[in-house]
Amino acid sequence: IFYNQPLCMKKIILATGNKHKAEEIGAILKEYGIAIEAKEIDFVEPDYSTLEEVAKEKARQAFEKIKKPVIVEDTGVYFEAYNNFPGGLAKRIYKSIGFTGLLALIKAAKNKKAYFRTMICFTPDGKNFRTFEGKLEGTLLNHIVEEEKDRLPYEKIFVPNGQKKALAELTKEEKNKISHRAIAAHKLGQYFRE
Repeated sequence: IFYNQPLCMKKIILATGNKHKAEEIGAILKEYGIAIEAKEIDFVEPDYSTLEEVAKEKARQAFEKIKKPVIVEDTGVYFEAYNNFPGGLAKRIYKSIGFTGLLALIKAAKNKKAYFRTMICFTPDGKNFRTFEGKLEGTLLNHIVEEEKDRLPYEKIFVPNGQKKALAELTKEEKNKISHRAIAAHKLGQYFRE
């Protein structure tokens, strides 16, 4: 699938099957004259301690399969009350305990502070890697908003600092001005521009 692709644009592959991530990164990179082609790749999920290591390993695996310059993105969600759990395991934790388990954790904690952290990794050759980080701080909700909306799960229980609404309640344009993923994608776009 190609996102934002006038003919004059440079193209790059984004290794993801997640349309939300592809749309968001595609919208940002379009500002830098870059169109992305989203390609689903089966990764062996690496169990590294940092997002940077995970993103680099996924980029290495993606390059191995497609033999072309590629970007990958990995995001963690960090709950301060739980020593920054679930962190890079956010997707796996959501799949195993769902909103029921997440809300139980949030309700039991006095500290509702949390943040998203995104790492985008670009490799031109599977050997050299550039990483670009984005972070968004905020507060966890005791309830789900916009449950039926087609948005990422943690966006439905997280209110960014300076906002009155949860991430899922913001329009895509509003979200793209402040999100962790947008911050990292802008850094990538500036790198390509240079």
